[in-house]
Amino acid sequence: MTGARPDYPAARTVDAEDTVMGISFPDPYRWLEEDTAETAAWQQKQNSVTDAFVTEWPHLAALHASVGRFVADGTGSPNWPVDPVPQFAGGRWFRLDRRPGPEYPERAVLVVSDAPDGPGRVLYDPNGDGTRQISWLAPSPDGRLAALGVCEGGSELGEVWLLDAETGDRLPDDIPQRTMGPMVTPHWLPDSSGFFYTAGDLTAESFAFRVYFHTVGGAPATEPEPVDIAHGATVQVSADGKHAVVTAVWPLPQYVCDLPERKWRPFVQGVDASVAGSIDGDRYVAVTDHGASRGRIVAIPLGSPSAADPATWHELVPESGRVLSHVRLIGGRLVVTGSADTEARAWVFDRDGRELEEVPLPGRGALPLDVLPNAALTPTGHPDDFVFLFSTPVSSPGLYRYRLGSGEVDTLRAPRVELPGATSSLRWATSADGTSVPYHLVRPAGASGVLPALITAYGGGRVAWPAQFPGPLAAFVAAGGALVLSHQRGGSDLGSGWADAGRVKNKQNSFDDLYAIAEDLVRTGVTTPDLLAVTGWSNGGIMAGVAFSQRPDLWAAVVAQCPILDVIGCHRHPYGRFAIDAEYGDPAEVARLARMSPYQLIEDGPAYPALYVHAGGADVACPPGQTRKFIARAQAAAAEPVLLRVWDGVGHGTATSRSEGVTQATHWLAFLMQRLGMAPR
Repeated sequence: MTGARPDYPAARTVDAEDTVMGISFPDPYRWLEEDTAETAAWQQKQNSVTDAFVTEWPHLAALHASVGRFVADGTGSPNWPVDPVPQFAGGRWFRLDRRPGPEYPERAVLVVSDAPDGPGRVLYDPNGDGTRQISWLAPSPDGRLAALGVCEGGSELGEVWLLDAETGDRLPDDIPQRTMGPMVTPHWLPDSSGFFYTAGDLTAESFAFRVYFHTVGGAPATEPEPVDIAHGATVQVSADGKHAVVTAVWPLPQYVCDLPERKWRPFVQGVDASVAGSIDGDRYVAVTDHGASRGRIVAIPLGSPSAADPATWHELVPESGRVLSHVRLIGGRLVVTGSADTEARAWVFDRDGRELEEVPLPGRGALPLDVLPNAALTPTGHPDDFVFLFSTPVSSPGLYRYRLGSGEVDTLRAPRVELPGATSSLRWATSADGTSVPYHLVRPAGASGVLPALITAYGGGRVAWPAQFPGPLAAFVAAGGALVLSHQRGGSDLGSGWADAGRVKNKQNSFDDLYAIAEDLVRTGVTTPDLLAVTGWSNGGIMAGVAFSQRPDLWAAVVAQCPILDVIGCHRHPYGRFAIDAEYGDPAEVARLARMSPYQLIEDGPAYPALYVHAGGADVACPPGQTRKFIARAQAAAAEPVLLRVWDGVGHGTATSRSEGVTQATHWLAFLMQRLGMAPR
């Protein structure tokens, strides 16, 4: 169906340019970047246009109910966050709990119990405490205290709280620095006397993270630890309490210290590689991609004066056809997680690197908590058993336990929701340079012939977009659509080499892979261009904007969630400088960057697809100013509907309440289904 052109609010143009490295670009809507009364009024009118477009659809209530059913776990946010594995400490379990339906809580509750998923005692329930939400949890090793990150007002910036695990009372400890969402979790000293934590530095000139140490009952830290790691620094502490190592979100253990003195010294520095592992006595055992894009396991002595020389590392497990991603020390063994052809695997090795067994995972799917490169840097679960979450493209995360050597996986909590009768299959497309690109195709029950189809992708940051349950997007499948999970280059789905082949100077490969998947869906009769859509969140939101502007012929509709849409103008914003430089390349390559910047690519003439973009008004990473500019430019050029929705009191998505997440997902899915002629069944 072709939508009528809405009555957009007028957007004046100004005589402005953006000049980078001597090259100038017209910037006629620069004024929309600023948070002024004029832009607020314009944004509110855009919201009204979008709300009218969506709420006039007669199937909105039915879709809202469907989305609600499929977010039985998580919050319904666009990035489908999954709560962490329960943690065992002091003889009991701590977890963020979302009680079974039909009335799920708005926000996860902190519970302590005798079993990983059994009845327990509530330590803190944020649902009656304004807009607060728990973003991470770290119990002390003795189980007497719980440190937690508490966000408020939809922002991912949060306070560090300490709670008494017996009474639930908040300790008076003052920790003035603010943490940043669930990316970095504190690590306690084994004697529970204190912990290292990471706080965001979001000044006008930087977007960085600093490491601090807090002594329980002591004065607040006024200075960070003397380690120069700006991006998502995480401290790991050895089980014997003798050493600590600090690494970053792109893992490299750059400093080590002896405890309790906390005198840091250089460790693995200046190595262009990922090294992510755990402290094992006097050595650091890690998965590295140095000389092995699919990963190998090495041991690096903590006292080595030549730790920065990979030639001195002792190889325990060589590279092979499988992808090795993370290693954990559990029960005196190395439990290694990774994948084969994008689908999750797990293996057990002894500490000398001898393979003992493969963990019999409960299906073909994903370990959803392992998507980030730094996922295993802080301990979770149980010290002797492998406790993990697992999901498939057609079933939500279940909680499982594997006792090493048993050969059997125990189900601690079965998946709460499934897509009845839906099927998932791994397929391959051929990209522009001849590379085979994998994707998972999820078909609804009883599907035959041509279907409406939606591709969801991330494609960057060395972050995998695994074969996991799609949360709110499952409502699209339930309505009769085909859903595609793209594993394009830029992500680490097939290893770091796969990621680097779609990043920085190779970034265009990531977009070409997406287009190849779209063309493969059409070629194989799954769908047609007038029934095909694409969506992505954050880095995937940029990808969706690029797909809209580079290849408008491929899509009936595009949905960009929490994106950056002016790659050139990002140099004026702290997070934009960080993110674009890391993923797209140095501003010195401005001519290349401009070919992938949606705002600069929009022009009069092409038949652009329908577009929906949403942003969070409290998003410190991707604030809505750039999005407003892009929307004004696209509305001036496109005949199909171009809609903007900025959600007040919402950040980047990980601190969103359940009902807010369901509403936001329902909103853009309603837009999409209207465009594709669908309705909930």
